[in-house]
Amino acid sequence: MKRHSVIKKSALAVALTLAYAQMAVAQQQETGQPVQKVFVTGSNIAKIDSETATPVTVMRRADIVRTGANSVTELLGTLTSSTGSLTDIGGSNSFAGGSSSVSLRNLGKQSTLILLNSRRVAPYALADYNEVFTNLDALPLDAIERVEVLRNGGSAVYGSDAVAGVINIITRGDYQGVHLKASQDRSLKNNEFRTSNASITGGVGDFANDGYNVLANVELFKRNAVNWRQVVDDMNPAYGRKFGAVASGSGRMFGDRGAPSSFSYPGNTDAGAIAGCTTVASGLCQYDRFSRFQAVPEAERVNALVSGKLRINDKVDAFAEVLFSQTQTDYLSAFPTYGSANPDTVWGNPRTGERLTFTSLYLPGTHPLSTAGEPAELRYRFADAGGDSTVKSSQYRVLTGLKGTWDKYDWETAAGVMGSKTKMRSRGTLSASGFKQVIGDYSQFDENYVALDPNFFNRDYKIGQQNSAQVLNTLFPENGYDGKITQFFVDGKISGEIAQIGGRSVGLALGGELRHEKFEINPTANLLNGDIVGNGSATANAKRMTGAAFAEVNVPVTDKLELNGAARLDKYENFDAHVSPKLAFRYAATKQLMLRGTIESGFRAPNLTESAQSSKFAFDNGVVDPRRCPQALALAQDLDAQADALASDDPNKQRLAARADTVEGNECAAGVFSNVRNNPDLEPETSRSATLGFVYEPVKGYSFSVDYWNIVRKDEIGLKSTSDLLAAEADQPAGVIERGTLANDKTFNAAERAQYGVTAGSLIGTSGMFENVSKTKTSGLDVTASGRFNTGYGKVNVDANATYLTDLRYFSTSRGDYGDNLAGRYDAPKVVANTTVALESGNFSNALRASYNRGTQLRGDFFDESFTTEGCEARGWSTSECKVGSYVRWDYTLAYRGFKNWTLTAFMRNIFDHRPPVDLRAFASDGGGVIPQSLRDVQGRSVRLTAEYSF
Repeated sequence: MKRHSVIKKSALAVALTLAYAQMAVAQQQETGQPVQKVFVTGSNIAKIDSETATPVTVMRRADIVRTGANSVTELLGTLTSSTGSLTDIGGSNSFAGGSSSVSLRNLGKQSTLILLNSRRVAPYALADYNEVFTNLDALPLDAIERVEVLRNGGSAVYGSDAVAGVINIITRGDYQGVHLKASQDRSLKNNEFRTSNASITGGVGDFANDGYNVLANVELFKRNAVNWRQVVDDMNPAYGRKFGAVASGSGRMFGDRGAPSSFSYPGNTDAGAIAGCTTVASGLCQYDRFSRFQAVPEAERVNALVSGKLRINDKVDAFAEVLFSQTQTDYLSAFPTYGSANPDTVWGNPRTGERLTFTSLYLPGTHPLSTAGEPAELRYRFADAGGDSTVKSSQYRVLTGLKGTWDKYDWETAAGVMGSKTKMRSRGTLSASGFKQVIGDYSQFDENYVALDPNFFNRDYKIGQQNSAQVLNTLFPENGYDGKITQFFVDGKISGEIAQIGGRSVGLALGGELRHEKFEINPTANLLNGDIVGNGSATANAKRMTGAAFAEVNVPVTDKLELNGAARLDKYENFDAHVSPKLAFRYAATKQLMLRGTIESGFRAPNLTESAQSSKFAFDNGVVDPRRCPQALALAQDLDAQADALASDDPNKQRLAARADTVEGNECAAGVFSNVRNNPDLEPETSRSATLGFVYEPVKGYSFSVDYWNIVRKDEIGLKSTSDLLAAEADQPAGVIERGTLANDKTFNAAERAQYGVTAGSLIGTSGMFENVSKTKTSGLDVTASGRFNTGYGKVNVDANATYLTDLRYFSTSRGDYGDNLAGRYDAPKVVANTTVALESGNFSNALRASYNRGTQLRGDFFDESFTTEGCEARGWSTSECKVGSYVRWDYTLAYRGFKNWTLTAFMRNIFDHRPPVDLRAFASDGGGVIPQSLRDVQGRSVRLTAEYSF
């Protein structure tokens, strides 16, 4: 889900006109004080007026307040160039749960570099499969002075992981006094959605007069947990029975948006509900799946920052900074199910690479629940499994350094250590060895999948009865990961004037850094041995040294033309040195018009989970098998027709509908394994990015800018997608795609295979290693506009931002060419925009913001046949339902400063309570036909109240 809101037009863009330079000179004349040089994100050369040739967006404290964001994650999600990424809310099934990231330009979370005060912070201690990234939840929001976003990449200045852009978070400096703040955000539609924040910020010392300053900030964050059952009644009615019937689940059977399930407790057999069931419908025991579907996990965070600076003498200052965070996220997961007709679960032993299979069996005729001595089908939910996960993480950065002046040069150096630790623990998934011990051997069965063990499901574990803690711990043991990353660094740079051209200063910057990093990811023994049924695992244990040197020069060729060149040499252990060059220009065509442009190359070295010793065994869920899904849909429709022809109290009606669900889920939303190992022969990813644009200021106070951007990334490290592999299955080497035999087919019987033309066995999984497998190209336009004017009611600021995506293509190995242009396809809207109108009047501040997302098709790339127009028609969806509509959200902020030392602020999100558009793809695929995967829908209008006191 993408979130977009108003960002104040960068003052930097206005600064790029000559008018801004004139304002700076005027300020110097009025105050009599020299205007300080500043470093702007994207350059290592300090300048008086912040003029650069690169497009940069700046969000200041007032702009941050107007977004209504209550975390750094939410704040960065308001960028129009943000394209959605991992959040701790949706991270329950991630290898890196309990964390949040940002992705710019659809290029992924590890292609966006996050800086805090112009220096890196440690990555999260768990990789999201192979992606290493910064956890935004560990950064303090209330300590932020401004955020600078470099929109054109920054590898030449900052290093290899700045392909898509750089986000530099700048904290408050030279702060004095004490500032207390408390806020609460809650939905007016469902009060269950609540988030609370509190912070204290204190600073002592006036650096200009006292020669020192110390700043301390502590921030607390708490978010309540919400289950879908608490808010289900407020779902959009469009997510109803009609659409609950198109995906796996029991929507066909019971309506109510597909919530109830016959996989229940104490369960069902062929004879109907097992004795003791509290909810019976049409003879079958029912379970409310919403009771275990978590909309929002509970989260608690503590972030702390202490920074200080001390004047050593007139030319040298010392500085230090300590950052620490502690986060915890608690996830609730669905109880595991057991169904005799379910397909096999396939996973593997990470130590040996051995493929493992869990087969759901029919109860033997000797079981007490079997009737007439015949084998019986069991549909069961382990309601005593536990089903929860807790992720605890800490992060720190400690650094100290010196900076000063020497002759005409500014210099700075620092050294420090940073790191992160994460502990993830889960319960609620079957142990293979534990199942055999307390239930029976699932690997021993006859040709009809009937358990050969006469005591199967009649051992220590009792169906639908009270089971001891010892039995449950054996069957559902705790499992998880311990991650740790540590980095030591030292850096330095020097910049200043080296020459003049016609009285104009030529600036040069030189610098470098050394960094040593160590990364460990250790699964618990039961994950590492493949004992947890169906669970993947990820391991890493590696370290390396990296070094870099850079140079940057800024040349004012004429009064109107300025050129900027930069180059960075990065050397990663076991990889050749790589040079990333950059060239930029700015041309002041007139006093009102400035042209600018950049061209830059970049690269990303393989991270320690991709090249060093590591392994990953994961699952790709929701896979559509092109060789079996069409036949499964046809069979499911026929089963539905048979069920519709029966009376409502006929037990066969529910059984037929239940089988229709299973058939479709097995082949059109399958879960298949993916076994991947590291590749020491990987080459770095390379990229080329370019921008070209202009800034126009027709009159003072009004500006307009347009920047075209184009990024091409090659040799991308990753995997061939399951969908891509299946699209060219005949061309794959043996062992890449694994299928079962037709003789072991659990979806179609022999007669159905002949009737519907099924010739391929069920899909089991894929195997491979990381490769330089792909490439991506994307382009578009960034448009910004701003205006400042006075009225009889006060000062008005108008700011607008928009990103227009013209092209987004991913390379297909099966095609040997790029796929379709995804601009305007699912999850890639062509237009994302926002506009803010703010009015400052006396003690009141008002701001009205509109955020816009253009609608998209449901279809993905060329191989996606499920959500084409024809695919939607086959599901019974109309043309209007086969897309995600456009959406506009209006927000309003009101602040009052009339009480001494107090500021009271009310932020209302979605003031018109406008529902977001229906997204049936998320509902059918990600939501399993049960939940719409849209929190915005059930949150509706919400309010955030904030009280601040300063003294």
